Amino acid sequence: MSKTGRNTLIDDLDAWTIIRSILGENNHISMVKHHIESYNDFIKNKIGIIVKQFNPLSIYHSYNEEENNYRYEIMIEFGDVHFNKPLVYENDGSTKTMYPQEARLRNLSYSAAASIDMTVTLISNPYDPDTRAISLKKELKNISIGKIPIMVKSDFCMLKNETNKSSLDEECKHDLGGYFIINGNEKVIVGQEKITPNKVLVFQNNKASSKYSHVCDVKSESSKGFNSPKNVSVKLTARENVIGRTIKVAIPHSRVDVPLFVLFRALGVTSDKEIIRHIVYDINDPENYDLINWLKPSVEDGSIISTQTEALEFLLKNGSILGQPRDIKLSKEKKLEIYLGMLERDLLPHVGENFRDKALFLGYMVNKLGKCFHNKIPFDDRDSYCNKRVETSGYLMAVLFRQYFTKLVKDMRNSIMKELNSGPWKSNNQIEDVINSTNLYKILKSTTIESGLKYGLATGNWGIKSNNSKVGIAQVLSRLTYISTLSHLRRVNTPTEKTGKLIAPRKLHPTQFGIICPSETPEGGSVGLVKNLSLSTYVTIDSSIEPIVKIVNENGLIENNSVECLEDFFNKSKVLINGNWIGIHHNPINLVELLVSLKRQAIINPYTSISFNTDMNEVNIFTDAGRCSRPLYIVENKALKITKQHIGLLNSKMIQFKNLILGSIPVNNQVNDCNIKEGVIEYVDTEEAWFSMIAMNMEKLKDKNVNYKYCEIHPCLILGVLASHIPFCNHNQSPRNTYQSAMGKQAMGIYAQNFKKRMDTMGHILNYTAKPLVNTRIGRILPTAEVPNGMNVIVAIGSYSGYNQEDSIIFNQSAIDRGLFRSTFYRTYKDDEKKIQSSGQDERFMKPDVKITKGMKPGSYDKLEDNGMVKENTYVTTNDAIIGKVIPTKDKNRDAKIYRDSSTFLRNNESGFIDKVYYNRNGEGHKFCKIRMRSERIPKIGDKFSSRHGQKGTVGMTFRHQDMPYTKDGITPDIIINPHAIPSRMTIAQLIECILGKICVNVGGYGDGSPFMNTSVHDISEMLEECGFEQYGNEILYNGFNGRQMETKLFMGPTYYQRLKHMVEDKVHSRATGPMVLLTRQPAEGRTRDGGLRFGEMERDCMIAHGSMGFLKERTIDVSDNYRIFVCNECGLISPVNPVKKIYSCKKCDNYNDFSEIRLPYACKLLIQELESMSIAPRLMAK
Repeated sequence: MSKTGRNTLIDDLDAWTIIRSILGENNHISMVKHHIESYNDFIKNKIGIIVKQFNPLSIYHSYNEEENNYRYEIMIEFGDVHFNKPLVYENDGSTKTMYPQEARLRNLSYSAAASIDMTVTLISNPYDPDTRAISLKKELKNISIGKIPIMVKSDFCMLKNETNKSSLDEECKHDLGGYFIINGNEKVIVGQEKITPNKVLVFQNNKASSKYSHVCDVKSESSKGFNSPKNVSVKLTARENVIGRTIKVAIPHSRVDVPLFVLFRALGVTSDKEIIRHIVYDINDPENYDLINWLKPSVEDGSIISTQTEALEFLLKNGSILGQPRDIKLSKEKKLEIYLGMLERDLLPHVGENFRDKALFLGYMVNKLGKCFHNKIPFDDRDSYCNKRVETSGYLMAVLFRQYFTKLVKDMRNSIMKELNSGPWKSNNQIEDVINSTNLYKILKSTTIESGLKYGLATGNWGIKSNNSKVGIAQVLSRLTYISTLSHLRRVNTPTEKTGKLIAPRKLHPTQFGIICPSETPEGGSVGLVKNLSLSTYVTIDSSIEPIVKIVNENGLIENNSVECLEDFFNKSKVLINGNWIGIHHNPINLVELLVSLKRQAIINPYTSISFNTDMNEVNIFTDAGRCSRPLYIVENKALKITKQHIGLLNSKMIQFKNLILGSIPVNNQVNDCNIKEGVIEYVDTEEAWFSMIAMNMEKLKDKNVNYKYCEIHPCLILGVLASHIPFCNHNQSPRNTYQSAMGKQAMGIYAQNFKKRMDTMGHILNYTAKPLVNTRIGRILPTAEVPNGMNVIVAIGSYSGYNQEDSIIFNQSAIDRGLFRSTFYRTYKDDEKKIQSSGQDERFMKPDVKITKGMKPGSYDKLEDNGMVKENTYVTTNDAIIGKVIPTKDKNRDAKIYRDSSTFLRNNESGFIDKVYYNRNGEGHKFCKIRMRSERIPKIGDKFSSRHGQKGTVGMTFRHQDMPYTKDGITPDIIINPHAIPSRMTIAQLIECILGKICVNVGGYGDGSPFMNTSVHDISEMLEECGFEQYGNEILYNGFNGRQMETKLFMGPTYYQRLKHMVEDKVHSRATGPMVLLTRQPAEGRTRDGGLRFGEMERDCMIAHGSMGFLKERTIDVSDNYRIFVCNECGLISPVNPVKKIYSCKKCDNYNDFSEIRLPYACKLLIQELESMSIAPRLMAK
C-alpha cells in the first residue's frame, strides 16, 4: 500500500465523478453502446461467419442411373464480404456521399452497398476418386449482394470520424445514434429477451392435461458458425404406465420423443450399467440409490433395443435425412452413416462432435432433472435474469441476414439447376459457361437481402414472411422529446402475449436489481413486459473462449476426455464454459479467484462472467452475447480498491473510466505512484451478482462480520433514464414515479437541436424552455439539461374558487399572455410525382387549372404558386390546398391534355403558417416535396400539464393577474393546484422540490435533487428560514377578488412543470351537419372526417333512466338515419309500397290494403334485410 494510496478513502460525492465518467464518456455514447457495439460486431464478424458456413454449395448434374452417381458437380465457395461507404445514386448517374440528414430529408434508406467474392469450381466425375478432375476454377470478385442498412454513429456511419463542420452542423450535436434510417424514417430495434442458450434448465409443469410433469431443456447453439438453436428436452412422463414413469428425449430430426436409453445406445453407450454410470457416476454410493430406482422404468422402456445400430435404425425410422441429392439411391448403411453425421452436427452442437461428450452432457441433464424431482436442488426460475439474454440490434440483424442469405443460396441453387437443364450453354455443350457475366445477376439475386432487411426494419416483422415472424421488433424512434428518444434506445421487450394472464413475468425479479429500471414500464397490457435498462447497464457482445480454455487447462482442469473412470466425476466440481461441460476441477475456489484476477488485469475479456454455483457445485464461465452487466466497486480485504488518487486522475482527465476497469493507468512522472495492474471497478453480470455479496453503500463495509466482494457505486444507478430525472424520487409513492416515466415522454420541449432543419411528420417545441431549478445530478450529466422539456413556475397548493377540483389546475392568464407554456406545433405534409403504370406518364406538381382539370375539390387553390407549392410564411387554414398536383388522363373527345386533381389539402381543424418548403428527388429519381406547417399553441382550458411527480391535471380555469391570490410582496402564483392531490398520492418529493426551489431562487443557484442522498428536510427548512421565509414554505396570501387576507396560509414556491402533448385544440370536436356513411346512412365517425359524436349504449341508458324519451328518439332516429318502411299487417314482413301511386302489395300473403307505416333507423332496416338474406325473417307486428 502506497503512502498516499489505500488510506485515502473515497466518499459518496466521489461516486459522482465515477458516474460522470461512465455516462459522459465519448459524448454519452454509453447510453447506446449496446446497440452500436453489437452492430459493429455484426458487420465485422457475424456477416463473414454466416456467409462462410454455407461453403461449399454443391450442385450436381447429369445423373447416371446405372452407376448411381452424377457426372458433374458445380461447387461454389463464398469468400470475403466487402462494404462501400453510404452513397446517393442520382438520376443522372452521378454519386455522392450520403449523410443521415440527407437520407431523412429525401426519404432515402441510409445503407451501404455490400459485395462478395465467389469461387466457382466445375468437377467432373465427383463420385469416382480415380477419375475425379477439376475442369474449371473461376474466381468472381465483388459480386453485389445488395445494400445493408447502416446504423447511425456506428463505425460504418459517415459521422463517425467526420471532420467537415458543415456536415456535422446538419445533425443535432446531442444525437447519440443507435438507430437506422429507412425510407427517411428513423427506426430503432428494441432489445428482445430470450432464454439463455446452452444452459440446462429444469422446470415443473403443473398442468393436469400435460403429458410430461418435469422437463429439462437446453437450447443448444454452436460456438462455431451462427445457426438457429437446436432444442433438446429430457422429459419425465406425468402418469405411471405398467413399468412406471419413464424418461423421453425430444431431439432434432426426430418426429417422436425417443426413450432415454435408446438415445444413449445411439451415442455408443450400450449397456444399462454404463448408461446409469453416465447419469449418477457412482452406482455404489447410497446418495444415488434414489436416482437409480427412479431410472428403472426407463431401463425397461429402452430394453427392446440393445445395440447402437438398432438404436440408429429406430431414430432413422422416426426421423428424416436432409441435404442429400434427390436422385442418388442410398443403401441402408449409407443412410445410417448420414444420420450419424446429422447427430454429430445437430444433437447438442455446443458440446462438439464427440459422442462421448454428448453422452456425458445428456447424463448431466438427466442427473439435474432427477435431483430437482427428488427436491435435492431447486427448480430453475424462467423469469430470473440469470437465465435470460437480451438480443440487441446486431444479433437480430444477423438472424435476419442469415434467413435471407439462406433464401438467396436456395434461389441460387434453383436458378443454376434451371440453367443446367435448359440454359443456352447446351447449344455449344460448354458446361463451363453455365455461370457467366451475362446471367450472374439472374442467378444471384442482389435484391433478396436488401429488400428483406429493409422490409424487416420498415415494418418491424422480423423473419421471412412465410415463417412465423416476430412482430414489432423495429419501431419508429420516438422523437417527441429528447428524453423519450433516449428511453426508446434503451428499451427491452419480453416476447410474450400482451393479453396473457401470467403475473410472474411482469413482476420485478431480484436478479433485475441494477439491471432493469424498477419504475419505467407502461401502464395497461404491457405492464412489466416492456422494460427499460438501468443507467449503467451494458449488454455484452460475444468474445472468444480460447484464452479462457487455455488458462483453465493450464491450471488444474481435468478434461472429460482424460477421465477414464466415471466414478471420478462424482462430487467433483464441474467447469462449464458457455454451458459446455469441459471438465472437472479439484479446487474450484482457487480457479475462480485466478480467473477473476485475470479478468481484472484485462488478460481475459473484462465482460467475462465467472461464478461458482454452490448448489450445483459448478464453475460457470460465460462469454456469450446478450448478458446484462453493470459496474461495481471491487472490495478487497474489506475495503474498496478505488482511492482518492483515481478520482483525482479522472477529474484531471488523465485517465478515462475504461482505465479503472482495465487497470491500464498510464505511468508518467506525475502519476507514477498510482500505476496499478488490476482494475478497481468490475463489470458484473446477473449470474456473478447472484453468487456474490454486494454492499449497498460504503457504510455497510464497516460490518466486519460480512465478507463483501463488491460495493454499489451509487443506489441511483438502479434507475432508468426517465426515473433518474425525478428529483427526490425515493420520497414518492412508487406508482407516481411510474406515471412520470410515462408522462416524461409526452412532455414538450426541444427534441433535437437541429429541429429547424428536420422535416419530421409532427413536432412540438416549447417556446421558452428552462433548466429545472432543482435537478438530479444525472439530469446534469446527461445532455437532457441542454434540451429541457418544461418550465419553472410558481405553484400554490390551495382551494381557490373551486375551479381546481379533481386534479384541475387554475392558471394565471397574464402569465400565459407573457408566454408561459406557449408552444409551436409543426406538421409536415409530403407528396411525390409517381409514375402512372398504365399510361407511363408522370404526375405533375402545378397549380390546377379549372379549365383543364377534372375532379377539383371544394377548397381554395388561390395560395398555390405555379410550381404547385405555397410560399413560405403564408397563412393557411382548413380546405386550403398546400401542394398542387395533377394526374394526366386521356380524353377521347379533346386533343388537349386533361388532368385529374390530386392536390393535398390542410387537415380539418388545422391552421397556421407555411414554415418551410423543401423539394428534391427521392431514391427512384422522382420529384417530391415536403411542406412544414407551423402553428402556435397557447395554453387554454382543458390542456394537460404535469409536475415531475406524476401529479397530472388539466386547466380548469384561467384568472387574470389581478384576480389571483398575492403575497405581501405582490407575487402571484402561475398555477394553483388542489391540496387533495398530495396526501393520498404521497408525492412528498414535490413538496421538497418546492421548498428547495424557493431557496435556489433566493440564493441564485441550482438545487441537487438526486435520490438516495440522505437529504434532510430539516436542513432545507433552516436554510429557507435564513432566506426570510416561513420554514415550511407556507405563505400568507390575499384574495385577488376582494383583497382580504386568506384564512389559511398556502404552501407556495417554484416547481418544474411540463406541458403534455394532449391539447384541447387537437381533440375538441362538434358538428351540426356533415358527411354520412354510404352503407348505414349515419354520420361519419372521427374528428378527421368531420364526423358526429357517438351516442352510445351508456348514453342511451342514462336517457332512459332520466325518462327523456323525446330526446332519445331525436338523437337516435330523427337527427341520424331516420327511415320509413311499410310493413304487412298480416305477415309482419317489409313490403314494397309506393304511397304516391297508392300501390300496396305483399305477394307472400296476397295482402293489398292492410299496411302500416313504420319509422326506424336505416341501420335497423339493413340488419333486417341481412337476416332475411340468411333465411331468418324478423316479423314486425305494428297492430
